[in-house]
Amino acid sequence: MKSKWSWLIYLVFAFVVGFVFSYLVYLGYWYRFVDGIKSLSWYDYPLWFFLTFYISLVIHELSHLLAFVFQGVSIRALYLHMLIIYRSKTRWKIKFNMKHWFLLGGFVVPNLNEIDDDVSYQKTVKQFSTSLIVAPIVTITFMGLMILTWLLSILFDAQTSWVGFITLFSAYTTIFSLFYIRSFKLSNNSFYGDFVAYRKMKEDTLFQLVQLLQYIQFSLKTSALTRSFLFEQSKSFFKEHDMKTTLFYQILVMNYIEMVCYHEKEDDVIIQEKINRMHKNQLFRSDHGLTLLYDIALYQYHLGFVEKSYQLMEDIKTKASPKIDERLRTYLHKQFEHLLNIENHDEFLAKEENHVLSIASLFDVLMEDEEPRKPLPFKIWEIPVVFKEETEEKSDSE
Repeated sequence: MKSKWSWLIYLVFAFVVGFVFSYLVYLGYWYRFVDGIKSLSWYDYPLWFFLTFYISLVIHELSHLLAFVFQGVSIRALYLHMLIIYRSKTRWKIKFNMKHWFLLGGFVVPNLNEIDDDVSYQKTVKQFSTSLIVAPIVTITFMGLMILTWLLSILFDAQTSWVGFITLFSAYTTIFSLFYIRSFKLSNNSFYGDFVAYRKMKEDTLFQLVQLLQYIQFSLKTSALTRSFLFEQSKSFFKEHDMKTTLFYQILVMNYIEMVCYHEKEDDVIIQEKINRMHKNQLFRSDHGLTLLYDIALYQYHLGFVEKSYQLMEDIKTKASPKIDERLRTYLHKQFEHLLNIENHDEFLAKEENHVLSIASLFDVLMEDEEPRKPLPFKIWEIPVVFKEETEEKSDSE
């Protein structure tokens, strides 16, 4: 049924385009369009391609930003391709990072307000949902306005140079907008388009919780009360659901471990058992899974299960997939040795060139004022050894 409707939409669209084209040619308006195109210089095409890309990107991301602001949520950072505008603890800063060339888009990081009860939790979820859906609506509306402006410019005999400009600008705007509209419907393990994220933010409790936990760590307003409330939400979720190894479960487990090991939150025996019973074979195959495995080893060490922690470290050495970036494997291993007091790697961990580029590294500038993880209190690994005295049995003959 969906396929049939898609073909119908394409047919209607083709009919409308053909009708408009025939109408413009018949009345002579088409020649104004041709003259406008001829007035353009060769460098106008690449110049306006890049300018339109950034203009459409800024309009889309500003829509996200303003949706948050109008709902009473301040902004921590605005990412626009390789440009980052962010707020530190003292002032606003601007940074241009060439390493973000792969980010063919942008995003907004809100400075979330206090979340200390169910009311504020649901309010924050609603603020996220609204911001997610506003930007696609603005993008589609802007595309429609540009197409309308182009038609009116041709119909009302605008200057040739203007017709050429608005033709190029509206064409590029339409191309980028259609690309964005397509991306709104896409999703994978690390990316959720606006339409998909909006639906999941409305319906999926795990998605809601993970999003808030991820963004609250960047908020300058985060308090112990907020962390405690979200920690209790995480514990409730774990107790009500079976433990899985999907990405969002991995993120939730890592946050739980962080709170137990570094924020003095009390571990729950039921959750501890579920973490220990996780199917770890799948985790050896991915970057994020490997990070979680080291966190689980850290968690075991913190709880006093030193032998289990070291054994998992050895398993990681032998079982980690060779497809995982060797630099990441080296970094995680040295970080683990440092945190468990096995060897001091302060110098290695402090060098930015040793940090492996990933989605998580996009947020490094927001964490620059944060202190890195410190080594855990030293745990003694001791194994009881029983020595038996050798006795000589004398035979009766002796």
